[in-house]
Amino acid sequence: MRSLALLALVACKDDAPTDDSTTADDSGVVDTQPQRCGTALPEVPEGAVVLSHTSTPGSLTVSDFTWEPDGQNHVRDLRLNQSARFTLERPARVLGFAVQFALLPEDAEEREIAASLNADFGYNGFDFWPEAPLWQGTRCLGEITEGEWVTYGFEEPVEITHPGLVYVTHQRDGMADPAVLIATDDNGDCGTFDNCHASLNLPDVRTPILSGTQYYFWNGLSSSLQYDFKMELYVEYTDEAGDTLFHDATGGVSPSNRMSWGDYDHDGDDDLLVAGLRLYENDGAGNFTDVTAAAGLSGLSATSGGVWGDYDNDGCLDLFAFAESYTASDALLKSNCDGTFSDVTDVSGIADVQDYNLCNGDTTRDRTPTPAAAWWDIDNDGLLDLALANFICWDNYTYYKDTFFHNEGDGSFTEWTGTHGFSIARQASRGVAPIDHDQDGDVDLFINNYVLQRNLFYENNGDGTVSERAAQIGIGGHQDLGSGYYGHTIGAAWGDVNNDGQFDLISANLAHPRFWDFSNKSQVLLSDGDGTYTDLGGDWSDPLHNPTGLRYQETYSVPVLADFNNDGNLDLAISAVYDGRPTDFYWGVGDGTFTLDAWRSGITTRNGWGMAVADFDQDGDPDLATRDEVLRNDQTEGGHWLQVRAIGGVHSNWGGYGATVRARVGDTTVVRHVQGGSGQGNQDSATVHFGLGDVTTVDALEVDYPGGGTVTFDGPFDADQKVWVFEAGDTHLGWAPPER
Repeated sequence: MRSLALLALVACKDDAPTDDSTTADDSGVVDTQPQRCGTALPEVPEGAVVLSHTSTPGSLTVSDFTWEPDGQNHVRDLRLNQSARFTLERPARVLGFAVQFALLPEDAEEREIAASLNADFGYNGFDFWPEAPLWQGTRCLGEITEGEWVTYGFEEPVEITHPGLVYVTHQRDGMADPAVLIATDDNGDCGTFDNCHASLNLPDVRTPILSGTQYYFWNGLSSSLQYDFKMELYVEYTDEAGDTLFHDATGGVSPSNRMSWGDYDHDGDDDLLVAGLRLYENDGAGNFTDVTAAAGLSGLSATSGGVWGDYDNDGCLDLFAFAESYTASDALLKSNCDGTFSDVTDVSGIADVQDYNLCNGDTTRDRTPTPAAAWWDIDNDGLLDLALANFICWDNYTYYKDTFFHNEGDGSFTEWTGTHGFSIARQASRGVAPIDHDQDGDVDLFINNYVLQRNLFYENNGDGTVSERAAQIGIGGHQDLGSGYYGHTIGAAWGDVNNDGQFDLISANLAHPRFWDFSNKSQVLLSDGDGTYTDLGGDWSDPLHNPTGLRYQETYSVPVLADFNNDGNLDLAISAVYDGRPTDFYWGVGDGTFTLDAWRSGITTRNGWGMAVADFDQDGDPDLATRDEVLRNDQTEGGHWLQVRAIGGVHSNWGGYGATVRARVGDTTVVRHVQGGSGQGNQDSATVHFGLGDVTTVDALEVDYPGGGTVTFDGPFDADQKVWVFEAGDTHLGWAPPER
């Protein structure tokens, strides 16, 4: 979906001007011309770190290229932004930059030639934010020598407080302006993020017709360029990493794009299932052993991921494994309560064979591709039911119906798709996330959709039926241009981010810069307390200063919420899909806003997808699994904590999935929920975590068991321990569960 494919740039050396084949002099970094003209300084302080992409001399300019969408157009005749992207590895002060120009006009020496430092716009590697340069200045034409470095020094350094991308930009207004020299080395495929660093932006080309199709570009047509501009950036790094929050504990685990935590062997610690399908047993200290074969999970065709839930209430976690495939079937794996599983798919009645959308007409491709699933109790009968998000046939962009299966209690399931309030509409669903959003004792369901389709929310009516109310309560997505919902929601996470005792929603959206003015950016949806939600981010009119504290990334994909430093506020980690895109980490402020601190998080995953949270080493702080890493949290702030494992089995499902758990401390109530699945087919630990800060005791715990009502457990409970709370009313302390 990158605009690189929309812009064909071809070097045409035969018709290049004869006076622009200069050779750059790379020997000097600092311009020492004695006279100052323009607003920029002619030099930068000594000792600056020089960031440069090429040492090859420059001999090309934009005049050597044509733009060929539906005919030949000379780029040299158009208003054009020429930019070089620089990656700041850590916080820095930018002191200035240097540029090599060619095609200098024969104007007065006092004519000022402008250049700017621009902030990133979406982290796609070629778009910068055009509205508010971080710095803009000029040098006079008389101080510029063709093919030599001219420095644009800053009176005051520009502080960049977080690692990321910045752009040096020169806007050229056709042949009347100089052009930036281009080195001749071809960097190859710009689809690989790190290959290419230069970009062209045509700000006046907003509605081009490309290959017979009309496109819209809010900031003009942009594209990566496979050659490098002769531009350098001068910086002074201001911060060493020091110790980070997370440390690598991947060990023998082979991470993948989806993961789910669950205590499959009932020893009290969370084990890890990853797409593939592979199961890793945890020894309680965060050391993992691959037990896939021993557990009987080898050879399954359903390998895209899975979710844990005890569907038969025998006290042992079962597994539903799903397949995002047109030819492979999903699978229901029943636990034998001895660490092994049996495939009971055929007798369960759960099937994904269909005939309404044979992908691209191929009769062998008759399965629904399922990227996510979740367990929840639709009708409060104490039995876990199943919701499946079904996706897309990429060959022709046709979609599938989501499917819903009701647990009959005898090992079989009945499909409820199209009944009980569930839709039969075909949509490109990416994820399902159950939650009792209004805390009325029955579990609701959020379904996030892709391809410019609105999200769905099935509110539970409490009588075994649901009503779809996403638009009415404000979580369907941003609607604009008539009836269109311009968003691509990949993942979502529920949690109380402003500490008001209500569940809020983080909706992660892929949102392209070219659709900025109406696209659905990632949202922080705060509960209004009456079952409706307000987007704290508003219209994202300024991506550099959004009210949420989130920075704009084009491809945010899966968020997770947890109190990683035990200060009482939920923090946010959010992955970003596509090559080169970093996973961001934010500290929760406690009022619904966040503070970016990706630099010190220690998360190195790029092109991330799924993530899931569990305290896998049982030290009292949540750890994290990502697409590339298993990360141990070694926070040192020392806040207190309490972990709670809610167990049902009387009137509700044994695993407590869908339960709402509250911790009461004085007049304050903190709320968490037991996750039956979330994001893009991921699942956090069923043990909920409360960061307590300075608080050392919890007065009471309260659990809404789906189908079992509310049970209160009077304390006080000392902090810094795990508490097991049972629907029958008893409790147990310690990491290990009580004997069955």
